Amino acid sequence: MRYLLIVFLLTSCSADFEYPATKKERTNYNLHGTTVMDPYFYMEDFESPYAVQWSDQQNALIKNYLQDSEITNIQSILTEAYSSEYYSLSFFNPDSDYYFYNSGAEQHHLYMKKGEDAAVILDPNTWAEDQTLNLDKVSISPNKKYLAYSISNGGVDWRTIKLMDLETNQNLGLEITEVKFSDITWKADSSGFYFNKYPKPLPENRLSQQSYDAAIYFADIETGEEKLFYGEINPEQNYTVSFIGDDKDILINVITGSEDENFYLYGNSPQVLEPITPINQANFSYVHADNEGLFFITNFEADNYRLVKILFADYQLIEIIPEKDFALKGVSFVNDYAIADYINHSDMRSAIVFFNTSGEELDISLPDTLSGTISGFQSAGENTILFSLNTYTQPTQYYSYDVTEASLDLIWEEIIPGFNPKDYVEVSTNYKSKDGTMVPITYSYKSSTDINKDTPIFLYAYGGYNISIRPSFTPKYAAWLELGGVLAVANIRGGGEFGKAWHNAGKLSTKQNVFDDFLYASKFLEENSIGNRKSTAISGRSNGGLLVGTTLVQNPNYFGAALPAVGVMDMIRFTEFTEGWGWRGDYGSPILNQADFQRNIKISPYHQTKIDVCYSPTLTTTGRRDDRVVPSHSYKFTARLQEYQGCTNPVMLYDATRAGHGSGNGVAMPKWKRIELFSIEQSFALKNIKQ
Repeated sequence: MRYLLIVFLLTSCSADFEYPATKKERTNYNLHGTTVMDPYFYMEDFESPYAVQWSDQQNALIKNYLQDSEITNIQSILTEAYSSEYYSLSFFNPDSDYYFYNSGAEQHHLYMKKGEDAAVILDPNTWAEDQTLNLDKVSISPNKKYLAYSISNGGVDWRTIKLMDLETNQNLGLEITEVKFSDITWKADSSGFYFNKYPKPLPENRLSQQSYDAAIYFADIETGEEKLFYGEINPEQNYTVSFIGDDKDILINVITGSEDENFYLYGNSPQVLEPITPINQANFSYVHADNEGLFFITNFEADNYRLVKILFADYQLIEIIPEKDFALKGVSFVNDYAIADYINHSDMRSAIVFFNTSGEELDISLPDTLSGTISGFQSAGENTILFSLNTYTQPTQYYSYDVTEASLDLIWEEIIPGFNPKDYVEVSTNYKSKDGTMVPITYSYKSSTDINKDTPIFLYAYGGYNISIRPSFTPKYAAWLELGGVLAVANIRGGGEFGKAWHNAGKLSTKQNVFDDFLYASKFLEENSIGNRKSTAISGRSNGGLLVGTTLVQNPNYFGAALPAVGVMDMIRFTEFTEGWGWRGDYGSPILNQADFQRNIKISPYHQTKIDVCYSPTLTTTGRRDDRVVPSHSYKFTARLQEYQGCTNPVMLYDATRAGHGSGNGVAMPKWKRIELFSIEQSFALKNIKQ
């Protein structure tokens, strides 16, 4: 103990800053015959006075450290970039009565009603002095009299549902709590709505208690009563409910944790529901219904996904759109078309194909001039469709397309102050990973930037849970690009860009592939004189935070900076908090399974950090109210890395207060908190890679 303390003090005092004092405890546990030392185990009580004080000290350290950095300049650029006007696509749809709007000055979007004098229905900006209450879901009753909406409080996954009378614009006093991972689905007669509810935890466990026993409830808006509709069958299952056809038959999607495989139940009452898809053999995603049956996108017997229909008559599964070479990511039923969105392997952008509802490919296509991630298809008349498009350097554009006339109109585009898309370049290519696998990568930069071996690189990836990272614009990177940096995004294994096989190649026993792919993305850029390893900041959030943490400890002092955000840094005990038990599809269950334990401890950032090894400058970020990947992951990792750091490279933590898992990319935060977080990350990176 004395030796460890001496090492910690020496490494703390050898730089021009001093880390906050961090206590260690003689804590260990035995799993599968292995003793695991866990001296920062106590930080799993992340709401304790000690942990909060320690976190506050860490926040003070990073803010003091960045006083002589680019932070003021970055904040100025991002503040301007986040001041753009915004309309949701529904504003341009004549069949929609409501839309979201932001003049550029609001911290959160307003929910508006159309009319000669547009009316503000909900203004989240007035709900809290610091704007940390956020509007989540909105759902209008079939008779258009009521609006049910959910609120997030300080970034947590828990939601509160409230009810408004749209005729009077008055709240009706109904308040439903203990809601999580839930849609709001109205009953056909507008007498109430359905939602997902969890058992109420004790206040002290609200942000950490394991999430079991979800159920669908019905809220009767007349009486305020909440009635169990379906659930309390399997504690690990979660559900979504839809109602089909004139008879309003019940369709329930049954999901276990975060596993990709699921199944659907169907029937005319909760008592007679029966499975109509294979049970937990593949992924099925309901997209549409007609008089004959239900349409699903599925990877059942199709790694790249296909569209199938399950017939009402006998629940027979028939193929509508067969599997193709590109992975199918979405099908929109608009007018008489089934519009399929495939991932183009060359650049991860959309390859849009039109079919009829019987699966016949049609001689219809969008103009070749359109290139990007295309989504949000809506009908705007018998022959007209609306959709949105964006890329890494092209902010959102909305288009109207007359299918019969093949006439395309740009109806709106987001103008980012200080950012001209024509000034930027996107390059998509492939690189060879460690085992020879070719991996896609796209890098973007300002055309005036001199790309050379010293150019700052912001390298991002995710690599998990069958999630595909596709070109999309965010003002977050405006400052990095404006200051002469390159944004690079690698589509590493573990995602779904190439279908189920790509996912399978980056989970469980193949998880090491994702770390190799990420490292070799940096090698590829360096070999092509697009920056170098020391001018590169690696970034990722959640599962991507694990990616950054493991890549960091497997390659000590390799990168210019590492920015793991809201990451799973303890790959042994993640199952003990909130939804962690449900991540076994990608990570396994290390506490219960010896093979999972032996594999995970080898890639766990917290456990693989070694004493007196020099690690790259590291800024770990988390949210103090993160109830998905709880902040103790980041706390424990930072404490151990600060203790073990064998050189003067800084190891720091930024813990966003009144923020949750969304603090990794800002979606659940007001603009001012997003700007603060991103400015801290990017100024830390630039300060270290430019030394």
